[in-house]
Amino acid sequence: MSKIIHAIVHRYIENSNCFDIIAKDGITTDMFEINRSDALFVKASINVRQIQSQIPAILQSVSVAKNLDYYQNKICHEISSISDTEKIKVTLQKLRVIIIALFLRLNKLLIEIKKQVSSGHTYNIEEWNKNSEETLIITSSILVLYQQGKAETQNLDTLKGILEYLGTSTSAIDDQISFLY
Repeated sequence: MSKIIHAIVHRYIENSNCFDIIAKDGITTDMFEINRSDALFVKASINVRQIQSQIPAILQSVSVAKNLDYYQNKICHEISSISDTEKIKVTLQKLRVIIIALFLRLNKLLIEIKKQVSSGHTYNIEEWNKNSEETLIITSSILVLYQQGKAETQNLDTLKGILEYLGTSTSAIDDQISFLY
């Protein structure tokens, strides 16, 4: 996973490459679609309405994904206005790396689901939901506190389980983004 973290930082974080990951949200449309195609993402889509009877957790997945995508993009646009000396900038960058890594995991799950939907397997979507929802809660609270002028620094120790799910650690992310500031 350290190679993926390295690629995320160099492809998206270091140059403040802001983008929407989701093209269709699966909420306002039947389709959920990741329309990025680059060295890390592969275009993937599923019809949420058709698949929800076989994988009910997909409804939570698309809801959480829509919100995570909103926050990763909001962080990206906010970063340029934050001084490099403010510790919150690094915290927000770490959160964006984590969110993008979660989307890469979801991207892989979507491809697996599309290939083998008839098997009745849940493809660990519940585990993705749990970790992604926790990331969403932490990210939204940190960003809201920052916007209210209340967040000088935030400890990301509560993300330890999420980082384990992603196969990485805070120090691995620190190593990759340390050269930015």
